[in-house]
Amino acid sequence: MPSGERTWPTALIAGFSMHRFGVGVDPKEDTEKKLGAVAPIRKNARLLDICTGLAYTSCMAHARGADVTTIELDRTMTKMCRMNPHSKALFEGEIEQLYGNGADVVKTFEDSCFDVIITDPPTFALAGELYSAEFYADLKRILRPKGKLYHYIGDPKSASGSGVAAGVVRRLKQVGFDAAIDYDAHGIVAAHDRVRLNRTSKDKSPRKSSSKSRGRRVDDASTRRPRRGRRPEDFEDDE
Repeated sequence: MPSGERTWPTALIAGFSMHRFGVGVDPKEDTEKKLGAVAPIRKNARLLDICTGLAYTSCMAHARGADVTTIELDRTMTKMCRMNPHSKALFEGEIEQLYGNGADVVKTFEDSCFDVIITDPPTFALAGELYSAEFYADLKRILRPKGKLYHYIGDPKSASGSGVAAGVVRRLKQVGFDAAIDYDAHGIVAAHDRVRLNRTSKDKSPRKSSSKSRGRRVDDASTRRPRRGRRPEDFEDDE
C-alpha cells in the first residue's frame, strides 16, 4: 500500500488489510487506538507484541518507553519492515525480535513476566490457534497480576465481527480472564481482575454498521525479564 514521509502504509494478508485505512482511521491512528486501549504504559513496562506485522505496535510502544518483545511467524514481514521508514525502530537493537508461531513461542516464557500483551493475529481461518482457549490460557499465565491484554478482532459492530468478538470474549472468560469489547479500538481488552475500559476507548452501545469489517478477523469457529522464546537464528529451519 502507498507509503511516504507522512503516510504510514499497510500490507495485505490473503487480500485483507493489516490496518484500518480509508475509513476515517489511518494505520498510525489504528496503532494509537490499540495502545490506548491498554494505557497507561509505564516506562520500562514489559510489553509483548504477538504478530509483529509492520512493527507499528512495537515501534510506538518502544517510543513510549516500553521494553518490547515481539513475535513474528513470517520473515517476509521483516523484509517489508526494512523497506518501510516507519518501521526503522525495529532494527535499532532495543526491540527483541523472536520468530515462530506465537502459540508455540508464548509457552517458552516464564510465569507473570509481561505487563502488557497485544495480540494482532490474522483471521481465524489462517491462524485459529491464536484464537484458542489453550493460547489464551498461556497468555493469562505470562501476564502479570495487574497487567492488561489487548486482542484485535476487527469491527465488533459488523455482522461478522460481532461473532468473532463473542467467541473471543467467551474463551477468554473460560480461562479466567475478565474481558470487554472496546468498540473504538476494534478489539477486546482483558485482565485478571475486572476490566475497565479507558475513557477514550469507550463507545456507544453496539449497533449494526454498514461499513465493512477489517477483514483480517472475520472468521471464527464458534523488573524481571521473561525467559526468551527462540531467537531468529533458532528458527532457521522455518524459512
